[in-house]
Amino acid sequence: MSRRYLALLPLFCLLILLSCGKRGESGLKDAAVVALSGDVESFNPIVTSSTISAEVATALYPQMFNITFDLIAGKLIYEPALVKRWEFLNEGRDVKLIIRNDVRWENGVLVSPQDIKFTYELVGDPDVASPRSNYIDDMIFTNDKFDVDKSIEILDDTTMVFHFVHTYPQQLFHLTVPPIPKHIYKDADRRTLRAHPKNETPLSAGPYRLEKWTRHQEIMLVANQKCTMPGPGKLQNVIFRVIQDPTTRLTELKKGTVDMMWPVYFDDIKDIQKNNPDIKLETLPPRSYESIAWANIDFQEYGKTAGKTIRPHRFFGDARVRQALTYGIDRKGIMDAKLGSFGELAVSDFSPVFRWAINTDLRPYPYDPERARQLLKTAGWQDSNGDGILDKDGVAFQFSMMYGVGNARRAYEATVIQENLKQLGIAVTMLPLEPVVMYERVAQKDYDAFLGGFIVDLAIDPSNRWGDLRNPFNNAGFQNARVQELLKLGLRAPNETEAARYWREIQAILHQEQPFTFMYWIKDVVAVNRRLKNTNVNIMGILDGIDAWKIGDPAAYSSF
Repeated sequence: MSRRYLALLPLFCLLILLSCGKRGESGLKDAAVVALSGDVESFNPIVTSSTISAEVATALYPQMFNITFDLIAGKLIYEPALVKRWEFLNEGRDVKLIIRNDVRWENGVLVSPQDIKFTYELVGDPDVASPRSNYIDDMIFTNDKFDVDKSIEILDDTTMVFHFVHTYPQQLFHLTVPPIPKHIYKDADRRTLRAHPKNETPLSAGPYRLEKWTRHQEIMLVANQKCTMPGPGKLQNVIFRVIQDPTTRLTELKKGTVDMMWPVYFDDIKDIQKNNPDIKLETLPPRSYESIAWANIDFQEYGKTAGKTIRPHRFFGDARVRQALTYGIDRKGIMDAKLGSFGELAVSDFSPVFRWAINTDLRPYPYDPERARQLLKTAGWQDSNGDGILDKDGVAFQFSMMYGVGNARRAYEATVIQENLKQLGIAVTMLPLEPVVMYERVAQKDYDAFLGGFIVDLAIDPSNRWGDLRNPFNNAGFQNARVQELLKLGLRAPNETEAARYWREIQAILHQEQPFTFMYWIKDVVAVNRRLKNTNVNIMGILDGIDAWKIGDPAAYSSF
């Protein structure tokens, strides 16, 4: 089975890294154990924004399409799943879907077009603030509000039509949100949907169902014997455990008590290859990247005035300062030390896998502290009192930067960044936080800066990252009129060739404005114990094809 639901995280979408666990604690010798450095935030795919939450959701929810990614063309390929057939009508502006009539929630209720329509109604409701709210931007609006009844027409028990205002390449991509059961959520308070109790006890229609969730410790999935698409998981149990310490992660991997670990750090690759023949290593194309998000605007004032007051952030509101910070951080040194050939310096958040859309004229900012000092001086920052810290208008250049614990590479990055900026006269307090806690603060726009990992969508749609300030995942608070115009042009272009020129111009603007300091792209390495068979680790995700996993003899290297 191909992965049917992308970890469709807008650009803010934040990376949660896998860690380790102990199989013996649950007494399930034939269970697959995947370890997490941080917990899932929710099992509701409408509101989740973390990668691991989206990954686990693929095992629980019915997926609209089977999706693969053509690495040569850099494009998605869609095949039937819950959607049996589809047809473009009205010169491509409408998409008619024929839905399977044999897929049921684990309580026996059929998965229906009503579930799909209800799901998109929630996605388009601003009270929900879904990270996928941009998926409905090109459907029909009435009085500036998403009109679900005009956008989604149900013809019968298996047939529905999505109406778009124009044709564009991402139409099918925007129909990939897995449905949730309407009969469970129909009376939910949309303003508090993220806290709905059913998010913790989801109703499954996928190959696995949730058996147990002990927060910050363990998630146990059990094969869903009622699943018909594609069928119950081959393994009775898949267990996710939360253990933060990266050294313990590696130890447990080598002991064989963890079946899958991601990422494998560069420093450990040769040792594993030499001393652990029962572990295979898989290298992923660069879909994830590290970056530092700078608050471009004063989020506190913006929130306090309900968006009426937009003023530059006292430190990072000036593009010259953001450029200086990028020049002043030894990104290549960090990358070489921790990734070697598994890293590639970034110029923007457009992945190199999209060869057809990349602006090849752009070059990464070099490490140039002197250039950084000149830019800071031009922007009015200087050490007026001789205390070693730059200041401007009586305000010292000192702030805190959040990062998630449980990732040794990120801890190293934090140390180097802190020292690099100290050399420029900037005092940074590094604030390591539990990933879930950090993501809560990011969602609340309660930060000056944070260091994090992101995974990009596999269809280009940067509108949620760099679009409207009201979008909760415009993490930088970045606003640029030309970018707004280019987003509309790119998303409404009739084909990728036409869209590419708009995407390239956006990359050039981001390169100039530096709303983030884009660190580097990562060719993640995933470790899999050879006892775990039929894994399909690929650019779509490490859990792709989880329903086919089996346990077997590690010496039998080939899959069943």
